[in-house]
Amino acid sequence: MSKNYQKIPSTKSTPEVILDPEGTIEFTGRMIPENAEEFFQPIVEWINEYSLNPAYITNIEIHLEYINSAGTKYLLSMIDNIHGRDKMGEIIINWYYEEADQDMLDKGTILSMNLNVPFNFIASN
Repeated sequence: MSKNYQKIPSTKSTPEVILDPEGTIEFTGRMIPENAEEFFQPIVEWINEYSLNPAYITNIEIHLEYINSAGTKYLLSMIDNIHGRDKMGEIIINWYYEEADQDMLDKGTILSMNLNVPFNFIASN
């Protein structure tokens, strides 16, 4: 399986996901998957392949309106997996949130603290 560009369309309960071998992993929308393991499986497989020959800089772009506990668990695991790989170069994690949405800012802050990985918090209005 070769590492190629993939776009997973959003649904009512899952975000759009862009997996770009040029160095971008992006989530946009709501993350309340009914089966988080099934949702994340192709993403983890792509990341496993990508990590064999990653871009010099990998940007993880997270634009979530909402994320449930199962989504949080798998996102945490995915970021930890990426961050722990020896061959990965620089990793930049951007957490976007609505300026008035304290809950999403708090979730990102907790993820960053649990992983001991710095996130860039970017507010929009």
